[in-house]
Amino acid sequence: MYQQRERYNIVSVITLGLAILIGFIAILKLSFLLVLFSILLIAISIICDALLLNISFQKFEGLKQLARGVILFFLITFLFILYVKGL
Repeated sequence: MYQQRERYNIVSVITLGLAILIGFIAILKLSFLLVLFSILLIAISIICDALLLNISFQKFEGLKQLARGVILFFLITFLFILYVKGL
């Protein structure tokens, strides 16, 4: 149980750090695709945080975070598909 919690925490922190780095690069290069990827990484971080909350017996907060993450994930995936089709 502790190992799984630690794994979710590590994935959450790594994806958040990558989102900051890629977001900064996206701003410098003015790349819409990198912005979408950065927001997708934020959604993954939110989902990992939701799973972490679910393990730590905060079920309602975990479900709210999971709903936010999944909605963000699907919306960003939809925007990515529209962007690729537009090229």
